[in-house]
Formats: sequence, structure tokens, C-alpha cells
Amino acid sequence: MMQKLHFHNVTAKIIILAGLLTCSMPARTQISEALVNSEYREIILKQLQKSVEKREKAMKNRAESYLLSLPNDKKLYDESKVGIKANLVSGVNSEGHAELNYRIAIDYTCRHFESVTDNYPTGQYLCEQSNASMAVCELTRIMIDEMSKDAFKQGKKVDIKIKASTDITEVTHLDYGGEYGDFKYEAARYNGESVRISVSPQTGISTNAQLAFLRAQGLRHNMEQNIQHLKKTDNSYFYDTRSYEEVGSQYRNVGVEITIHAAFDEEIVQMNEKLINDEFIDYNIPKIEENSNEKTYVLIIANERYGQPMPNVPYAYNDGEVFQQYCVRTLGVPHRQVKIIEDATLQQIKIEGINWMKDIAVSRKGDCQFVIYYAGHGLTDYDRNPYLVPTGIDYTKVKALKNKKEIDTDTRMSGRDTKNLLNQCLRVDTLCNWFARMPFKSITIILDASFDDNQRDGYPLVNMKHGDKKAKGLRIRNDIVVMTAAAFDKTAYAFDEQHHGFFTYYILKELKKRKGDIDHYDLYNSVDLAVQKESALQGRLQEPTITVGGKLKESWGSLRLIMK
Repeated sequence: MMQKLHFHNVTAKIIILAGLLTCSMPARTQISEALVNSEYREIILKQLQKSVEKREKAMKNRAESYLLSLPNDKKLYDESKVGIKANLVSGVNSEGHAELNYRIAIDYTCRHFESVTDNYPTGQYLCEQSNASMAVCELTRIMIDEMSKDAFKQGKKVDIKIKASTDITEVTHLDYGGEYGDFKYEAARYNGESVRISVSPQTGISTNAQLAFLRAQGLRHNMEQNIQHLKKTDNSYFYDTRSYEEVGSQYRNVGVEITIHAAFDEEIVQMNEKLINDEFIDYNIPKIEENSNEKTYVLIIANERYGQPMPNVPYAYNDGEVFQQYCVRTLGVPHRQVKIIEDATLQQIKIEGINWMKDIAVSRKGDCQFVIYYAGHGLTDYDRNPYLVPTGIDYTKVKALKNKKEIDTDTRMSGRDTKNLLNQCLRVDTLCNWFARMPFKSITIILDASFDDNQRDGYPLVNMKHGDKKAKGLRIRNDIVVMTAAAFDKTAYAFDEQHHGFFTYYILKELKKRKGDIDHYDLYNSVDLAVQKESALQGRLQEPTITVGGKLKESWGSLRLIMK
């Protein structure tokens, strides 16, 4: 592993630097100039940063899962953790042009090593003799072949700096079996100085510089043998080695830094084109007369972080925050009349949300309309009745989820567990019935959630039993319209490229296009068509639905989010 040391701690780092803007083609040069100097610079940076944050979260989860899954004879028996940091860094390329680098740092920290094979035994250089070295090799493979394969495009120039070290134990003569070849005057750095290393089976190993160099060669050999995406890139290797002044296995380490030149040029071109075509809804939000829609009140619930074992909901915060901006800017709703609650518990929904709306309805004597927007998890019971999943669930009451770090979706939840979970959720019928005796003009409820036991990414959320009968549908008051991202037995997905739910993205895109001046009929039908078209192109068809109260069957289409 690598060289950053604090007492007996050792940190193995894997860093990927991706030069995003180093390009020579005319179109790419224009993109480079746009990113650095144009009005799109901050927008592109923000979008790229969102992508980096998402990648960082995925890498953290994957690395932790790998380390926990290691068999006993491959584990490092210590208090260990993985630290991953990803960010965007400005730089200058070899031609002197401004570039944007993509940097990911992955740290595997060990407080101490328990056995001789946790790290290199004294005088050994083969990767297979060190559990720590093999962990670094596999994390590198996971990083490249699984987590960052989109950056390793055919022909990309990749610089790979391999780091290796020894402790101070003196080397006199060690056998070298020639596993990595013969080396004669190979360029490297040793203890901060440029050196030339020669080593062969005939000469053997007589210095710490040679030993550290061979540990670096072991990592290179492993990467070349096992990492598929490095076989299609133009790779250059560099070696940075050292010998510590202390004795101990925690000082016999390897690590790697990988620089991918011009890794995401194509993606930046696409982002620039989308900005030119105004496809990002988070920017250039249209603004109508301020406070002009003073009879409309909006409750926004954005549930993204649920806490273990319930997984998070990608982009729910962003959904809620941007929806709020559209309410104020594009729909003209006074800022104080738009309430947003993030990670709302059931009590918060009732007390801070519904009771707030009831008081408003009474004070205005019904001369008002309400909009309720929800982004988060959803579930359905045995009969496919939909529920919103609040945060703050007491998982000790659900045996299958008690003391779990993540939900085991391979095990079907019992009837009792299902009941105990749903009793802490909010049935959509119940939500609608809370307004049964409230005076108001209309309520529009927009639900961007899956109700088929899946998450936004299509992976299972929970495994609950459902009946074969078709769902009866919502039982709602006549003056309520409920728009849902998908049918209650279908998945509502995330639009990863736009950092929103599909449903939310196309609702806001339509509001942007029409500057808020659109009735429910045109809004729903336009969104329905757009969601189905784009989701089908991405191979995950999503079909929105709408449920309308009885007396509104004929007139719901003329309702508007801007009350006139």
C-alpha cells in the first residue's frame, strides 16, 4: 500500500486525474473556450460536479462492499476504512491550454497489520504475498473496469504512476525469479531523486531501491493482466519509490495514480449542445410578475436521505429545490406560500404540511388552490394501494429490517413485517381524505415516486407480497387531481443525465417552455408523451398516470397551476 503515514497508520491511495479539455479538433477547441470563458462555464462546472459527487458515492459504496466481502484469508484484520474523495481541478495541459481535471482519491487506511501476510513479508516483492497489495490491485480494477470505464475510451492517453516502498530493513542479497522481466537502467524515482534501476535473475536484489521497484512492477503486472479497459488505451508508466526510516510491514506498500487525458471531451460537447438548446431545466428559469399567483399555496416534500437500512433517493433534494424555484419564479407564487420539507417524517407531513394547509384554507374561506409535490420512496400494500414512505421509520418494529445496514431484497418480508412498515407510512388515499372537510378550489398532487417496491435506479427496494388482482385505484375527493410518475405496479426512474426524476424533469421542462401558462390537460399529456419517449430510448419505459375526482372528470383539464 502507499506512503502517507501517521504513526502506525498506512494509507493506500488510488488517484485518477482526468484531463477533460485537452483537445485538438476544432469543435473541441470551441468547447474548451466555452467552458473556460463563456457564459456556460459555471453551468457546465456545476453539472460536472454533480456527476462527480454521484460517482464518488457509488465508488464509496462499491469499495466498502468489496472489502467487507473478502474471505477470511484475504482480509486485513484491523480497524480499516475506505476514504474516497472526488473533485474537479483546473489545470494547464502540455500545450499551455487551460484544462479541467477530474480527480478521484481512494484511501484504504489500516491502523495495524495482524499477520505476516497482511502486507509484504520482509524481503518479498510478489503482489500475491501481500493481502494489502492485492486489495489495492482489485480496487484499481474495480475503479477502472466498473466505476470509471466511460473515461477509458479507445486510444485515450493514460499516465500511470505506481508508488511502492520498503521499510528500513537492510537488503544484502535476495533472489529474484524474473517474474516481471529483466530491467536495465529503467527510469524511476527513489526517495525523491531520479535514478536508473537494473535488476535481473542473475544479479538478484541487493538494495531497497530494487526491492521497492519490483513491488511497483508487481502492481503493473497485475494491472496489465487483469484490467480490461487498460488494454485499449495508450498507457505510460512511471515509478515513485522510497524506503522509510522505520521497521515494520506497514511501511512496505504500493499505490497508484492514474491520469486520463481528455477523458470526457465527448460528454462536454454534449453538455454544451444541450445548453445551447436550453435542455437543462435548472438554469435560465423563466420569471413572470412577482407574487402574481397569490391564491396558490405549495407544499413540497423532498425525501432523499432515509438512513440505514433504507437506501437514499437520487436527486430528490434537487427535485424539490428546483420545483420550489419554478413555483416562485415561473408560477408567480409568493415565496412565503411555498413550503419545502426535506426528509420529512410522518409527523412533519401532518403538522408542518397538512395542518398548515388547513389553516390557510380556513383563513381564506376556500378561495385558494393547493399543490402538493412529493419526491421520495413509495410502496404498495398487498392490494396495490400506494403509500408514501416518510423518514424516521422505527425499523426495530420490522423484524426483517432490524439492525440491518442495508435491506436484503432476496428475502420476502412477512405479512407482519409488511404491516408494521406500512403502518408507519402515509397511504395516498389517507392523504387525500385529510382534506375531506376543507374548503378550497382544487388540489393538484404530483408524486414522483415508484410504488412497485423498486428504487429510482430500478433496483429492488423491499420484497413484499402482492395479490394478483388489479389495483382498485385511488378513492379521492372530487376536487383533487393526482398525477403520478408511473402506475402503482411500475417503476419511476431517475433521469441521471439531468439529475432529476424523469417525471419532475419533464413537468418543469414544460413549465419552462410555456412560462407556466399551461392547463392541466396540455401539461399532463405533454409530459406523458415526453417521459415515455425518453425513458423508452434509455431502455426503461415509464408511463405516467393521472387520477381525477368524479366532479372534475369533465373540467380537470382546464385547471392551471397559475390560478386566475
